Amino acid sequence: MPVALPLGLLAGAPGKLFGRVGGALCCAALCTAVQLNAGVFFSLAAMEAKPIVTSRQRTVAVQGVPTEVVCMAFSNSILVVVTQYGKMGTLVYVDPNVVSNDVGRPVLTTKVLLGQDEPLIHVCAKNLVSFVSEEAGNKPVLLAIALKDKTMEGIKALREVIQSCQVW
Repeated sequence: MPVALPLGLLAGAPGKLFGRVGGALCCAALCTAVQLNAGVFFSLAAMEAKPIVTSRQRTVAVQGVPTEVVCMAFSNSILVVVTQYGKMGTLVYVDPNVVSNDVGRPVLTTKVLLGQDEPLIHVCAKNLVSFVSEEAGNKPVLLAIALKDKTMEGIKALREVIQSCQVW
């Protein structure tokens, strides 16, 4: 017998910034079927049990500062969240522009979408996620960054943590 669930229950807990995204997206473990508002049933057992969005999360101390890193791979881009405040902070869009005549690496352009638009944010963004875009086949990267430690040693350590959360 199908179980009727409000669609809001499938979205995850409200107010929770970092949760087990992979577990929340696999609804097959919760029930065998969902009744939609229109009265149409579909069986989750018939659907593949792979998550819609692949993600990984790590919490480590970087230069003595507790740091959370979350990486999520979407079909058209990568989301990387790096925070030492427990908040998303500044959102930076890192776009690889491929020049047709140039055989080398693509030129990365950065654009602050939300938050403080200062030069150090652009430098940190390029240093943190340039390799992510490259390894993901030149996909754009959306970086959410909130750092206490913006030293070069801290950035290098963060690159290693981001690499360990590879989902691309």
